[in-house]
Amino acid sequence: MTIAHVCRWLLPCVVTLTMVCPAYAQQTYELKDDQIVKVDEPAPDTPDADLQEVRRLIAAGEGKQAEKKAEAWLKAHPRHPRRPEAYLLSGDAKASREHYYRALYDYEYLLRRYPGSDEFHTALERELRIAQTFASGTKRRLWGMRIMPAAGEAEEIFIRIQERAPAAKLAEEAGKNLADFYYNRSEMGLAAEAYGLFIANYPQSAWREHATVRRVEANLATFKGPRFDATGLLEARRRLEDFKQDHPGVAEKYGADAKLVRIDESLANKALEAARWYDKRGRKVSAAFMYQRVVDDYPDSAAAGKAQRRLSVLKTPASKSMETEE
Repeated sequence: MTIAHVCRWLLPCVVTLTMVCPAYAQQTYELKDDQIVKVDEPAPDTPDADLQEVRRLIAAGEGKQAEKKAEAWLKAHPRHPRRPEAYLLSGDAKASREHYYRALYDYEYLLRRYPGSDEFHTALERELRIAQTFASGTKRRLWGMRIMPAAGEAEEIFIRIQERAPAAKLAEEAGKNLADFYYNRSEMGLAAEAYGLFIANYPQSAWREHATVRRVEANLATFKGPRFDATGLLEARRRLEDFKQDHPGVAEKYGADAKLVRIDESLANKALEAARWYDKRGRKVSAAFMYQRVVDDYPDSAAAGKAQRRLSVLKTPASKSMETEE
């Protein structure tokens, strides 16, 4: 029987014993050397026993009592080696009551004061989950009501996690969450930049394709029209070409070719707008040059047909005699 089978078999037994005989509720088991072993309970009225009681209260849904007991423990044991664990439990007690912002104070203190503790990574994980909650739209409490926006806190936590554990899987998740956060808020310039950093920092990530596609979409969204800067369009086109080369199957499913046609149409319209700008100001030579570029660079676009028709007019003898450009 494998250890997985043992775990599935043992858990119902432990629950049953706890319900039938309260004395068994104090027994704890853990996995050690591929075996499930019983862990001795701490002696009553000791710091270890008090921390165990905090855990029990949290598990029982008694977050308020757990919070009070954790705070009392921290006050009573200012130099105890298990203080990082106590801060973690204090934050967990608050989070169990959905007092997420208050829980962050405990997790932050732990992360700053005890960076080498066993609880460091767990505290980062707790902060990430709170950031995800805030990013999804959950607000902070004020006077007992959720009325305070918490998007700024989510953004800050996503960034800090990457700084504190740059090589960890947790940081990779935070980086992806940060980029998605900007994308979902339609902050497309920041989203494109964040996805770019994510791809650079985690080139082997399972989310790489997601980030690549979203980066293209974000770059496309930064283009506001033919009268505005086309840097985002050009960047999106370059990324799409790379995507087609690196992941042809995924690119086909994504519709990369259709996106490229859309980009070329937008770039053609921008060039056509520039040609018309010169045309309206009587600068016929420059206008003709720009119209010709539209025809040459984007021959299959709708803008190319419009440019060709205007070129036909400009090339007539009457039009040439009207040239005013030096």
